[in-house]
Amino acid sequence: MRDSGDQILRPFVEKARALWRKELSDEARWREIGKLLPMLLESEALQERARSWPAPQPGARRAQNLLFYEDPDYHFVINGLVKRPHDDTPIHDHAHTWTVYGVLSGSERVVRFRRTDDGAAPVATLEPIDDYVVAPGYIDVVPPGLLHAEYAGDERTVAVIVRSERVGGFPQNMVDAKTRRVTQAPGPEQIPYQL
Repeated sequence: MRDSGDQILRPFVEKARALWRKELSDEARWREIGKLLPMLLESEALQERARSWPAPQPGARRAQNLLFYEDPDYHFVINGLVKRPHDDTPIHDHAHTWTVYGVLSGSERVVRFRRTDDGAAPVATLEPIDDYVVAPGYIDVVPPGLLHAEYAGDERTVAVIVRSERVGGFPQNMVDAKTRRVTQAPGPEQIPYQL
């Protein structure tokens, strides 16, 4: 018998909620969330379900995340993300939110940037600070405001994301890779999805 989506997520959600009941700084709490994420990444039931998660349609107006769970008290969400081979993201941040990103399958290159200008200009001066390839099991804790871009590899890439709140309803910074022009746009569209 297959596990229900609630059964798959419940142990992680209970441990995550316990972290909100502790007096922790945001950074400490999100580092602890990162330590919990293997509960989901190593779940055979979740890995099986992820094989059928839909990728956004080519040419979609904006990125899309599958929305599996939104906490009624602490507001954190659990998302799924599917990238087709060679999909990429613009250089972007997640505004004021914290994000823990875990690769379930596939691989991708991640480049992180530091903005070296004063942040007021419409064109950013960026310095790459990290450039690495991630594979299944990799977990990244992304603090608010960190500019980064992702480049999927030769196969479908699937990730599980835990965010401090639902994104898509407030502006996030986007930086054009060629011109370095900064714009703002809502984050990924949240697509409710029954796990």
